[in-house]
Amino acid sequence: MLRLTCISEEKVQGASDNGRGTQYNSNTTTITWTNTLNWLYTFNEKHNVSVMLGQEAQWKNYWNEEYAGINFPLMGYRELNMAGSSYGIPSYKTRKARLASFLLNTSYDYQGKYYGQVSYRRDGSSVFGSNNRWGNFWSVGGKWRISEEEFLKDNDVFTNLAIRASYGTVGNQDIDWYASRGFYKAGYNYNNEPGIAPESLNLPDLGWETSKKLNIGLDITLIRKWNLTVDFYNEATSDMLFELPISKVTGLDKVYQNIGSMRNRGVEIGLNGTILQTKGWTWTAYANVTFNQNRVTELSDGKPVEETYTIIQEGYPLRQFYMVEYAGVDPDTGDPLWYKNATGDETTTNWNECAKRYLGSADPKAYGGFGTRLQWKNFDFSADFNYRLGGKVYASSNRFYLSAGSQGNITPTTYLYENAWTEENRYTDVPKYVYGNTSGENNHSSRFLYSGNFLRVKNLQLGYTLPKHLLKKVLIDNMRIYISADNIYTFKAKDFVGYDPETYTSGLIAFQYPSTRTFLAGITLGF
Repeated sequence: MLRLTCISEEKVQGASDNGRGTQYNSNTTTITWTNTLNWLYTFNEKHNVSVMLGQEAQWKNYWNEEYAGINFPLMGYRELNMAGSSYGIPSYKTRKARLASFLLNTSYDYQGKYYGQVSYRRDGSSVFGSNNRWGNFWSVGGKWRISEEEFLKDNDVFTNLAIRASYGTVGNQDIDWYASRGFYKAGYNYNNEPGIAPESLNLPDLGWETSKKLNIGLDITLIRKWNLTVDFYNEATSDMLFELPISKVTGLDKVYQNIGSMRNRGVEIGLNGTILQTKGWTWTAYANVTFNQNRVTELSDGKPVEETYTIIQEGYPLRQFYMVEYAGVDPDTGDPLWYKNATGDETTTNWNECAKRYLGSADPKAYGGFGTRLQWKNFDFSADFNYRLGGKVYASSNRFYLSAGSQGNITPTTYLYENAWTEENRYTDVPKYVYGNTSGENNHSSRFLYSGNFLRVKNLQLGYTLPKHLLKKVLIDNMRIYISADNIYTFKAKDFVGYDPETYTSGLIAFQYPSTRTFLAGITLGF
């Protein structure tokens, strides 16, 4: 990938260098080697047993390089060998990670009514410290198909009824590959002398994050048309892996640690079935929703971990927003206002006088999707939607886009232009625009914290399947022609200012692209 900047003197970047180009290459390779041995046995025509033994090894390799050059003689020539001189120091990086696993899974069922399962695995990961690289994880589960009992068999209402339960542990290793290694990095040169600096600390006790999950589920099929699934779960996570801020005298800003515990509990509900079915028509629909509550239950020393606009604290959600609360605009002066104290209605124009407040979580209270499919003869149509309710999003990028003059030579956005305070528009929540604004209007505050509620038209698709008798002559089994559109429209909360409220689980919106609207037309062939 090559980026070349060659622009006029009226702009800043690259102008003084007569063009600046950067070439970046990267490669990620993952190789997984799996060996399994399976044994299946049925006895007395009623008992079924299966045992699986396995071993797995995984190699991950990442490599990248970056070069830069300046002083390009001709516009449009993008190769770095055209540059008059290099820019900066060429960068090379290679990272590796390894995972070794041993697996055991056994299952049993009796007459298709009673089911049991036990699994165990032992995993060793190179990302952890030398004292804690191996973790042991297991699960047990069972199911009772009540509808197979004599008192429910052959009934026309509950054509399937089953209750499930399981309990087990799962490990998480999703951190930087060298988070536990005490490495130094070259390139920190000074006064024409080579230099190195710490890149990570040696953490021999850094280990697996473990989640213990209890799940109780119910499966129901009514009159052979409607399927309902309900799952209640409680998940307790211990030894959470999280980056904690540390003193910069170490040469680093943050370091991974196993800092505490948290809990997720909730319910998942899914429903799908047939609304209408006649000789020419078939109409089906589905819907699902998840209600989840997240809480931090314990921190290693009991003290909260406070970031710029979030906080990790016992008794609160993991993704808790914690910042100064915006109080709007003084209608007489156009100056921004903030609430001064942690509680109460007293306001001030001095952001530095303000105390932070707990202002909601990035976790939605409910999320899910729904959709429908309609088929008439050889035509079919489907529509899919997804939604999220109750969470907050923090658009840190709006501190740049909606700054009321504090960013200098930035062309105001349409929203800022239409809503900023003026003598004619006194009652607004956007401060007056002042070039070189020093009021602190774009400091971190709830001015840029919005409702994350949305409903998205995720996909619409229309298709036509050609009759089979027309395809036999050309040796085609089936052929479907279709048109499809993705991410057609998103209904957002009234207070949201931006492109797309769907973002990372952290609730942070930071200069990312919105969901791409895609239109497709295609043909599916079967032979």
